[in-house]
Formats: sequence, C-alpha cells, structure tokens
Amino acid sequence: MEERLIHFHLWKKVPETDYRLDKQATAGPLEKLEDLRWLFANLGLDPRYREWFQHRAWVRTIHGTTRIEGNSLNDLEVEEVLEKRPATRSKDALEVLATRSALAFVDEIASHRRLQIDERVIREIHKRVIDDIDPMLRPGEFRTGENKVGDAEGNIIFATALSGDVPDVMHRFGRWLREGARAEHPAVAAALAHLELVAIHPFYDGNGRTARALSRLLLVRHGFALDGLVSLDAYLDLQRRDYFAAIRASLGASYVRGYDATPFVRYCLQAISAAAEHALSRVKGTTELLRVLRAAVATGELLPVLTDPLVYAWISGSIRPSDYRKITRRTGPSATRDLAQAVRAGYLTATGETKSRRYSVGPKLQAVQPVPVSARPWIEDERATHHTANRAY
Repeated sequence: MEERLIHFHLWKKVPETDYRLDKQATAGPLEKLEDLRWLFANLGLDPRYREWFQHRAWVRTIHGTTRIEGNSLNDLEVEEVLEKRPATRSKDALEVLATRSALAFVDEIASHRRLQIDERVIREIHKRVIDDIDPMLRPGEFRTGENKVGDAEGNIIFATALSGDVPDVMHRFGRWLREGARAEHPAVAAALAHLELVAIHPFYDGNGRTARALSRLLLVRHGFALDGLVSLDAYLDLQRRDYFAAIRASLGASYVRGYDATPFVRYCLQAISAAAEHALSRVKGTTELLRVLRAAVATGELLPVLTDPLVYAWISGSIRPSDYRKITRRTGPSATRDLAQAVRAGYLTATGETKSRRYSVGPKLQAVQPVPVSARPWIEDERATHHTANRAY
C-alpha cells in the first residue's frame, strides 16, 4: 500500500522541523474554501442588507473572541459598549473596546502590502488588545514567567513555551511570517500562525485574542475576508470545546517544536467554511423573510415602510427607535406608531424603558429561519448565471 505523504516544513536556516502538516488532509477543506471565496465575491446582495450583515458580523466577532476568554457581556451589551463608550470602567467593557481597536488596526494594515507581518506587528496588535485595561499586563512586552493555557472554566489545555525561550521562538516565528508563510496557502498560513502564537503564548494575557487577530490579518490580506459577512470568532466561541480540543490534538500536553499541526489546521479550515455557510444561510433566509413581509403588507397587516426595518431587526436580532428613524427617515411620533403596529402584529417585542427601549424579534420574525444551504449547488447555479450573463454581453 502506498505510504501517505506527510509534508515537513523547515523554518529557514533552522535545521529542526517546527511543524508537520499532512497536505492531503487539508486538500478537501481548501477546495471547499476556495469555492466559498468565489461565491462571496459574486454574491448578489442588496447593498443595504450587506452593510447590516457586515455590522452584525463585526459585533459577533468582537463578542466571540472576548467571550472565548471569559468575557461575560452578551452580544447586545457588546453592541451598546461599541456605540456608546460606557462611563463604567469594568474589565469586560474595556476588553471589548480594546479588541475593537486591535481588529480595526488589523483591518487597516491588511491592505498595506509593503508592511511585513512579523513579531513587531504582533506586539502592536497585543498593545491594542490589552490597552487601557491593566498596566500590570505589560502591553506588547514578552512575559518573563511561566504560563499555561486554560479554557474559560479554568481547565488546563497545555503548557506553553518556557519564558526563557520566548524571545528566540518569537524571533523565529517572525522570520517564518516574513519568509516561510508564503509557501503555504493563505488560509493554511493563517491557521498555522494562529496555532504557533497560541503555543508560544508570549504575553501574560491576551494571547488568544492576539492569535485570532493575527489569523484575521493573514486572511484579510490574502482575500479571505469573505466580504466581511462571516464571523469566524463567533463560530469558534460556539464550538469552544472542539476549538480547544483541536489545539490540544496538535500541541499535546506542552509546546515542543515539530508538532503535527494537521488537526488544528484542518479544524480551522472547516470552521471557516462552517461559519461561511452559516452566513449564507442567513443571507438566503432574507429571501423567505421578504416574501413573508411583502405578503403581510399586501393584506394590510403591516405598513410598507416597516419592511426594511424588520429585515434589519431579523439580521441584527433587535432594532432601536434610532435605528428605525435612520432607516426610514420617519420622525419620532411616526416612528413610535409604526413600531407599535409591528409589536401588535407580532413581528417585534418591546423591551426596556422608553429612553433605552429596544425591539427584539417577535414570534412572527422568529418563525422565519435561516435557510440551510449547500455551497456547491449554489456555486454551480451562480457560475452558470454569470456564464450566461457574460455570453449575452
């Protein structure tokens, strides 16, 4: 029987192998991911709805990456913190604001192709992740004590690199980011960078958020942002046990160079695809939602002006009076009457006091579920449509 080929990758000018990767095990997930990238690049979506989906993905990403580390805020509270800098200086709120700063920095520099991604960039990301939370955490500085990786419940996952080795392994890692990462598919390089930074755990705190931000940087820079519609971090949060298990499967009980990165890389590629398919199911669901809402308008159950605000509420999970006025340009009294009709009809549910009122999705909106999709048939349909359109042109 033919022996399965395992690819060994060497850090440049370093004789020891730092990781092993079975490329046959990643070939299928990569093919699927490339199909999804094409689909997102050619996705026909109303620009306004696209903006709302992108905003939702942004909030879910910040919520997800902080929640993995134990942040207790829910997604609505995270959105409130992002939009209204709170007077309170709770650690949870400060983590959300710092994470926004780090991810905004990552998205900004992703397009600066001449800027090399290395340990200096990692330090800058970390400075923002920990900014204004606790100076004792020493933002951007490598740790000098030992560290272990645990989950939000306090369970130890693995032991990290020895503190005395951190400067050297980070230097080697930075050199790989500059020179070796380009030999890998960008999504594979993003997963490898994520895993290696988690394995080294060079900082006292914020390593997981920094590693996920670094992975995002590599994905966005190389065209795998998926139009900003997908939240990988939210998926990892929801699948936290599998995420930590994949890390442990690759690294074992402690950091040793030459580990088999295959389990984690494969998991990451599949996670990106699963998160993308979730986003597609939500996009597809808007078609059914519009059918329901237009039928309600036709029977007089809803005012026509309520259609887009209810789509917004379905995408975002809720809508505030200020959101409604922005979408419809209706005045305060008119907006209040419109929203009251949506409540009476069962499409929204009012929560909170007048000044902080928010309308969550009511039973009739909840009844409209995302439409499960299989990427391959959709891609084939879209490609056929594009091919026909190009021939006609």
